[in-house]
Amino acid sequence: MQFMRLLTISVLLATFSAAATAPSPPPDQFVTIDGVRLQYVDWGGHGDVLLFLSSFGATSHEFDSLARRFVDRFHVLGFTRRGQGLSDKPRSGYDTRTLVEDIRAFLDAKAISRATLVGYSVAGREETLFAATYPKRIHNLVYLDATGDPKSAYELATNPATAYPLGIGEPDGPLGQISRGAREADPDYTKVSVPALAFCVIYESTFVPPDADAALRERLLTRYEKYGRPFEAQQREHFRHDMRNGRLVELHHTSHTAFIDDPEQQAIVVREMRRFLNVR
Repeated sequence: MQFMRLLTISVLLATFSAAATAPSPPPDQFVTIDGVRLQYVDWGGHGDVLLFLSSFGATSHEFDSLARRFVDRFHVLGFTRRGQGLSDKPRSGYDTRTLVEDIRAFLDAKAISRATLVGYSVAGREETLFAATYPKRIHNLVYLDATGDPKSAYELATNPATAYPLGIGEPDGPLGQISRGAREADPDYTKVSVPALAFCVIYESTFVPPDADAALRERLLTRYEKYGRPFEAQQREHFRHDMRNGRLVELHHTSHTAFIDDPEQQAIVVREMRRFLNVR
């Protein structure tokens, strides 16, 4: 019993020590673009700009752990699109073209002539269109599980012949508009001329709700093998075929939401990104 008490105390002390020494998140900062106040963070560093673009519904702080791994060679920033986090949530402006213009205006406001964009999830559409529209303002592109095509995915999930067995909900307000805007933007990699690195999570199966009965479980698994897995493979092949100067890295035994912070997966991302960016 005494041993267990000492062990518990040691674990607690180690936890508190780690929390005390962990770097604090950078403070939220803001720029105002055409009357819209947008949130960003600055992790510091010097050199070329590495700009992280947030995923759906999140803020730049989702990169607090990953972004710090690059401050030794880059000036590392994170940008939260309108409608999310502490950024303003106007009534309109959630189509991909407008979101791209927000990124361009942010770079202008910070006097940044060129940057490497690192987009997570839905941000893939924005960085692809940005690179096609403003090629001289881009060094490189990095896709963090961001090469999917929401338009094709939605069509697959709602087509009666291939319909997803569960309901497909869509949030109200700005997030719903961001979702619909992403579905209208087909990623056209043929118009991208800069080097690109893509990380793609590879799933062994599909999501099955814990309370699913045997019939629903069978429908989900069957649909995934028949439609879902081939669709995911086709999306990766789309990137490989159309991105003229691209490379794709597969991530296994993880998920779309876990690989950013999972130490083992993050180590792979950091290693491959630094290699891609010619950083040792």
